[in-house]
Amino acid sequence: MYSDGKFIVKDLAEIRGFVEKYPFATVVATDAGGRFVATHVPLLVECWDERVVFRGHVMRGTDHGDALVQAANVFVSFLGPDAPVLGSWQLTPRFGGTWNYQAVHVRGSVREQGTHTLVAHLEKLKDRFETSPKHGFSSLPPGYVDSMVPMIQCIDIVVADMECIFKLGQNRQLEEFDRTVDNLARLGGKHALVAGEMQARRGEYFPGAR
Repeated sequence: MYSDGKFIVKDLAEIRGFVEKYPFATVVATDAGGRFVATHVPLLVECWDERVVFRGHVMRGTDHGDALVQAANVFVSFLGPDAPVLGSWQLTPRFGGTWNYQAVHVRGSVREQGTHTLVAHLEKLKDRFETSPKHGFSSLPPGYVDSMVPMIQCIDIVVADMECIFKLGQNRQLEEFDRTVDNLARLGGKHALVAGEMQARRGEYFPGAR
């Protein structure tokens, strides 16, 4: 990851806010043959004090499920919205363009959890993202959860190392920063999401700016 000091975030509260906002992670391990195996799963914060633990679930009998259980170490990437920053938006004559993004990289080890923990995790996951009060975990048909549990394994990722980069134009001039925000906002979609993240930190990046 691009480790320029201007972009490094060390505040644990800010990092936690990011991974809770963008929980859909890429999880990479190596299988018994040494091949990289990756999957994409939502990970929820299970513990955040003297140690950090993320909890998720994967299907049993898959290449990534088997690799995660046997691997000594895993790599996890949380990625927020990203967008190109064009030279035509800048004041600097020689600027080929760049890319703004936010990412958290995690290295850690996996611990497999039992059925009780799995069910509690599935309930927490569903009830967090379900928008209808009539469709919470408790509303699932009888037997549905019991039929699914044997096919799923619950994993905890115990964090050994965590790095966070918010590359959001804080190294540019204020006018260039504002021009980039305006142009990204006009493009809409994930570009506008990046603009929102930049605007939310404008006062931090440019203290005293109007």
